[in-house]
Amino acid sequence: MLAPMKIQFQFRGLNASASLGVWLEEQLERLHHLMPVSAAEVVLEQQRDNAPAFRAHVHLVVSGRDIHAAARDHTLEAVWLKVTNSLHKQIERRKARPQARVRSNPQPPAIASRGLERRRVNTGKPAHNQREP
Repeated sequence: MLAPMKIQFQFRGLNASASLGVWLEEQLERLHHLMPVSAAEVVLEQQRDNAPAFRAHVHLVVSGRDIHAAARDHTLEAVWLKVTNSLHKQIERRKARPQARVRSNPQPPAIASRGLERRRVNTGKPAHNQREP
């Protein structure tokens, strides 16, 4: 079972309704099922003087390096879709990275006597158990 994700919202220039908060939380929970997220910080902003007017920034706290995404668009739904798509792509890339590394660099199976092997150092002299030609 996944640990609950702590979500912090900041709404700037918006009238945030309870249904908006529920909708945003549902979208973040979908990401949480792809990769465990311990906390999420979301900033949604409407700047009426600028075009596009809506801006979103999301910071996900995950194991390893955190994941960030930001976007601007003309509607709240469009900006949120851009941000969640970006986060989803970053999560998928991160999940695929260790698998790709394993496939591209296969390691030989461990040999029990590997640590007991002697290494020969080429000193130009024959080893004591080898004859000179």
